[in-house]
Amino acid sequence: MQETQSKIEACTSLTQEHRQMEKLLEKLKQALAELNASHGLDAVKAVMDKIEPEMNTHFACEEQVLFPAVTPYHPMVLMEVEHEELIALRGELLTLLASGEQSSEKTFQLQEIGNRFISDMLDHIGREDAGIFPTCERALSDDEKEAVIAGMQEVRQQALQKPTPSITRPERTFQSYQLDLSSEPQRDILSTRIFDDTSIEAKQITVQAGKALAAHWTPKKALLICLRGEGIFTANEEEQSLVPGTIIRMSPQLRHSVSAKTQCDILLLLESV
Repeated sequence: MQETQSKIEACTSLTQEHRQMEKLLEKLKQALAELNASHGLDAVKAVMDKIEPEMNTHFACEEQVLFPAVTPYHPMVLMEVEHEELIALRGELLTLLASGEQSSEKTFQLQEIGNRFISDMLDHIGREDAGIFPTCERALSDDEKEAVIAGMQEVRQQALQKPTPSITRPERTFQSYQLDLSSEPQRDILSTRIFDDTSIEAKQITVQAGKALAAHWTPKKALLICLRGEGIFTANEEEQSLVPGTIIRMSPQLRHSVSAKTQCDILLLLESV
């Protein structure tokens, strides 16, 4: 963390791009105001043809270079979400422009979405200028700032050779699992893997009444969650009662055991190392 005011500013080029974007947004606002049911599409398209590559390269500089550098000090998730929302609005606008036909209804839609895009872009720029960029300047060391500046220059050089693609995100999905909490286990201790991916492994462990999961350890961080029954968790010569709803966080290599007073069903979450 910087304690003295640095003479190096990592975000100068980004603020300069903001000023350029504001000029383009003003031109877009004028083009939308002059749009009607019979003409004006070409003027709107012409401005959007300039805005799209400017946005793509600017967002790439932030998300590929600046945000990763500053995230250890201040998370940038909100800014990334705003990028997604702005790209989605831009997509709606470009889709309408690509349809070709012109009508009063389409003119209204273009003006409504276009002006919302302008407003949201200006709000985003204002938040970055007033809050995010100063925060980055305070958080980064001179060496980190120089690395950010060099990284953004490389992104812009690449954009001169080949247009920067729009930012895309991995598909957001979910999966549902149903644990069996009704059947009687056929063994004293039954361990069933629910799933195992690159980030987390989940297991359902059932310990019959009067039985115990012998002392052991795992190289991974773990969460142990009691789903049903009663038992005793033992670690570091201390005992912790297990009842439905008990959650125990374990550090890697913690030697522990579980004994069951009644049949005990446990959900074990292991963080991948």
